Amino acid sequence: MRGAVRGIGGGVLTVALTIGSVGLLVLGLQPLLLGGLVLERRISEAEIGNLVTVEMLAIALGSLAGVWLFRRANPRAVAILAAIGLAAVDLLCIGGGHDAWLLLLRGAAGLCEGVLVAAALVAIALSAHVERASALFLAGQTLLQAIVAFTLPYVEGAGSAADHVFAALAGAAVLAALLALAVPSTMRPVASDESGGALSPASLVALCCSGLFLGAIVTTWSYLGIWLAKYGHSAKFEGLIVASSLVAQIAGASIAARWGERVHYRTAIAGGALVAGLLIAGFFLARESSAGLVLVGVCFGFVWLFVPPFFAGWLIEIDPARRAVLYLTAFQLGGAAFLPSAAALLVDRWSVDAALCSSGGIFILLSLIVYAATAGNRRAAA
Repeated sequence: MRGAVRGIGGGVLTVALTIGSVGLLVLGLQPLLLGGLVLERRISEAEIGNLVTVEMLAIALGSLAGVWLFRRANPRAVAILAAIGLAAVDLLCIGGGHDAWLLLLRGAAGLCEGVLVAAALVAIALSAHVERASALFLAGQTLLQAIVAFTLPYVEGAGSAADHVFAALAGAAVLAALLALAVPSTMRPVASDESGGALSPASLVALCCSGLFLGAIVTTWSYLGIWLAKYGHSAKFEGLIVASSLVAQIAGASIAARWGERVHYRTAIAGGALVAGLLIAGFFLARESSAGLVLVGVCFGFVWLFVPPFFAGWLIEIDPARRAVLYLTAFQLGGAAFLPSAAALLVDRWSVDAALCSSGGIFILLSLIVYAATAGNRRAAA
């Protein structure tokens, strides 16, 4: 996995990746947040998918808008204003609000979060090793998520469990605003005409596969808290399994960054998707075993962040000019937005079990698609 040298310092890259990690902190806290909102009757189970969809779509749009703003305005000012706006919206979520109000607030939060993510994307694009920087971004954001997810269940104080999550998100946004002071005003993305161009059918297949993978992951993650509660597991156990899974995600991303070059991109994606599908079955088989659920959660977390860096490699293999890879985040967030919403229809008709089952089916389908693409390429080469 090689990237072109663009001339950005390691310190600036670290700051930008941390800011971007704050923008995606909500992803790692979704089981705690959504489970708390349902138990507090602030949203219904059927509304989980809609809430996730609104925020994920807003993050996707915010990331595109953020790249545009970083190109045309002062990057430091853009990052600071986005972080302050995010903190304000998160604080407004504390203490009340129901379906429509929370949908509106989380949509606004998603736009601000997307701009923070754009700071990381711009820095990654300017880094010397793009794919490795992407893997480090995944590891860093997950480390932050793991620390917060592990700590929150043990926090005592005024307010509900969901309000504690909102307060943590607001505090992280304030930290991002302070870090944004170190963002150089010259950290601008490359001109659009340097990376423009139509997407090829092969690129679209790879991008759609990336959206399916992350969409199925987020669907499982979004409903995991409710699913655990259904089978009698406590909120503290939920926090344990979430934190353990997040630590495993860091390991997955780190191993992909260190040794990913030794594995072929499509082989890693197809194999990882197949394993993820089998792990969904593992959740059901271990539903009455705390130790079994933690083990499955750890394996699921490892696969979650081991696989995504290979999508970037696959896209660069298809398009060495790196036009297609610029759309990767948008497709992934699109999948993360739409698939949980589709799963909400299944949950409304049947039960929360249907959400996990649908994710398992998507993982298996994805594995077959990538395997077919690999076989087709081999026949063409022959």
